[in-house]
Amino acid sequence: MTSLVFLAASLLLQDISWRPATPHQGSLIVVSAPGALTGEVAGEPLHFKDGKALAAVPLDATDSTSVATLAIRWDGAVVGNTAYMPVAPRKAPVNEQVRAAERFTPPPDSALLARIDAERTLMRDAARRAHELPRLWKLPFMRPRTARITSVFGSGRQVNGVWRSRHVGLDIAGPKGAPVRAANRGIVALVGEFFYGGISVFVHHGDGIMTVYYHLSRALVAAGDTVERGQLIGRVGATGRVTGPHLHWGAQYGSVAFNPTDLLKLP
Repeated sequence: MTSLVFLAASLLLQDISWRPATPHQGSLIVVSAPGALTGEVAGEPLHFKDGKALAAVPLDATDSTSVATLAIRWDGAVVGNTAYMPVAPRKAPVNEQVRAAERFTPPPDSALLARIDAERTLMRDAARRAHELPRLWKLPFMRPRTARITSVFGSGRQVNGVWRSRHVGLDIAGPKGAPVRAANRGIVALVGEFFYGGISVFVHHGDGIMTVYYHLSRALVAAGDTVERGQLIGRVGATGRVTGPHLHWGAQYGSVAFNPTDLLKLP
């Protein structure tokens, strides 16, 4: 059992473990801590049930640093322990070249920056509220489309020759109008048209998990709707910063983005 736990001398040693034992950057993990009530990983709260909880390792975690630190609470009080998990680098292309409309090349002016900031506020609020719901799914997660993958999670990107960031989703091919389905049961948290993401749908699944669907041509649900696994929620499009029609599928634990294919491995 992997367990690197440091406790005050007067406290009973408790076991903390996680799987996988050495997660990659941007991974979903399962934390085990028998008897734990709450905890925290990368600043996001944990939701324990029967001693287990989901958590996510940030994409920018480089080793066993504070961003991947576990803090566990037993019996309503923090016991003063810290558990550090080793983090493996994620292997992904480091220099994807993406061509988008020229309006995405120059730095945003003040009006556009205000729009982007307002949109990011909405998305941060949706991420925060992901922790307010209990687990809503019972069946395994599914891919929203079964077409080929055109860009993997974690790849480094240049857009129109300018370095932007690492890709925090999975791009799935599809012609405009092709169906996009909910990865699992949940409640629609946010629907909108965003500068970068285009027409987008955000779905809360409970226990901190949220999936996102970008670049749609049309959203077929509204905020507050309950959706079932496999339900049609939108159509593939080319809205926002794109090279052509496709679906960007993302997953977050609170505000921490992780590889959405990790959801497919959950029991």
